[in-house]
Amino acid sequence: MKLKYIILVLLVSLSSVNCKNEKANTKQQQPEAPKNVFKVYVKILVKKTSNFCLLYTEDGSINFKEGVWQEVKGSPNEQTVEFNLPEGVFPSQFRLDLGQNPEQEDIILKTVTFDYLGNTRVLEGAQIGVFFRPDTSKCTYDASTGVIKSIIKDGVKQFPSLYPHEYIQANELPKLIK
Repeated sequence: MKLKYIILVLLVSLSSVNCKNEKANTKQQQPEAPKNVFKVYVKILVKKTSNFCLLYTEDGSINFKEGVWQEVKGSPNEQTVEFNLPEGVFPSQFRLDLGQNPEQEDIILKTVTFDYLGNTRVLEGAQIGVFFRPDTSKCTYDASTGVIKSIIKDGVKQFPSLYPHEYIQANELPKLIK
C-alpha cells in the first residue's frame, strides 16, 4: 500500500513539474506586444465580410501610401475592428477605406477610438464627422446616424472611404502624445 502511495506522489510531482515547465516555455514563446503602437478601434455594423484598410501619413499630407488591412467578418451585430499601426509610427492623418465587397449593404459607423500609450480619444456620432468626411465620389456619410452608403456610378457600386478633415486631425492627434 505504501509503495502505491509513493508511486502516486512521484507521478503527481513529476506531472506538476512538467506543467510548470510547459507554462514557462509558453510564456517565452509569446512575444510581448510593443508598447509604442498607435491603435485605432472602429465600432461598426457591417453585414457582409470584406477587407477594411486604415491608411495613414506621418508628414501631414493626405498622400496615403501606408496602411493596415483587416478582414472584417459580416455580422448582424456591432463589432469592433482593431487596427495596430507599426511600432514607432505616429500618424498625422487617417483615412478609412470601408471594404471592397460590391454586395456590401449600408455600413453604420458607431465609434472611432484612438489609443496611444494609454492616452485615448473616443469619437462618437457627430464627433466622427468632425474628424472624417466622406469621399463624395464614392459614398455618403450621415454623421448623425453613422450611416455610410456607397454611391453607384455607371452601374458599379463604389467602395466607401472616409477622408480626414486635415486641419482637425493635424491639431487633435498630437494631443495623444502628451
